[in-house]
Amino acid sequence: MHASLPPAVRLYTLDTLRGIAALCVVFWHWQHFFYVGDSPAGFEGTRQPFFAALTPLYQYGGLAVQLFFSISGFVFFWLFAQGIATGKVSLRSFAVDRFSRLYPLHLLTFAGVAALQWAYWASHASYFVYPFNDSYHALLNLLLAPAWGLEKGWSFNAPIWSVSVEVLLYASFFAICLAGRWRWLLAAAACTLGLLLYPGSYKIGSGLLCFYVGGIAYAMLWQLRRWAGSGVALLVCTSVALGAWALLLLAKSVNAYLVMCLCLPATLAMLAAAGLHWPGLLRSTGWVGDISYASYLLHFPLQIAFALTFDSLGYSREIFYQPWMMLLFFALLIPMSLACHRWFERPAQRYLRASRLSGTGQSGMRAPA
Repeated sequence: MHASLPPAVRLYTLDTLRGIAALCVVFWHWQHFFYVGDSPAGFEGTRQPFFAALTPLYQYGGLAVQLFFSISGFVFFWLFAQGIATGKVSLRSFAVDRFSRLYPLHLLTFAGVAALQWAYWASHASYFVYPFNDSYHALLNLLLAPAWGLEKGWSFNAPIWSVSVEVLLYASFFAICLAGRWRWLLAAAACTLGLLLYPGSYKIGSGLLCFYVGGIAYAMLWQLRRWAGSGVALLVCTSVALGAWALLLLAKSVNAYLVMCLCLPATLAMLAAAGLHWPGLLRSTGWVGDISYASYLLHFPLQIAFALTFDSLGYSREIFYQPWMMLLFFALLIPMSLACHRWFERPAQRYLRASRLSGTGQSGMRAPA
């Protein structure tokens, strides 16, 4: 299959969705403020800020991570699969793109969390939420391997677990793409493996399933646009996505398999189809996607800083039930993320990518965020 979506196109619809997903994780993690050690104490979920309006985010915001995996699969099969299959994208080029995108901010936030957890331990005799902050888990984090099954539990800046899984997904993706036209059969096999691993090994299992389901969603959208045109593709994808979410709403409980296998990929296909049908759609909110990685990795160290600050001022954790506290948190997180993206992430990427030797698999494609 040859890539049909021009690589110069930026799908602001997917960028915006990725950014919103990163912020959804903050709502899921708001409960952290009510932890004593590694478990919640006296936590009343319904008292969280704006709970009535944001109940789904508080209860299911963790599924945003599976959405990350699906977006990655969709975008990677779009931007990289054909180039890898034809040899235009080398392993070195691909690895440098990914390393330069992920590692600098990971290293910075890892060091920041280590320092903040040391300060928290000094005043509380326990760590904030994630307890395994020892040298062994530090090494796993430095190797981007804290979610490969080698860990004893959550450690340091634990949200990095999804990135740790993505490193494995990138390796499998590159290998699968080398199979050329057989890659779609192997992608389906990877989905099946993910289903078998989930929920027992839910980190890697959900990563495999959602990443390759996202890739298959890209393939189906490409074929649909090829056969029926842009408008019909948008109509079909919208109908499928609305139907999938209707099934979920009609169910008595949230079925994770329905979400991962149908709702998420159908939503991606719908938004991508919309972005292709109306180029530039949601351009004004593209910045939300730009800061997705920063907001995702900065929110936990900011939580530790908030806990340390308000504990030292003599406030009880009850203060984190106040709506103004959440507004203050986001009022700091978003500007910090914007600044981090502009003055740290992008310069670090440029520096590391400049070290790539000329002529070693330049893809000519915009690397996915």
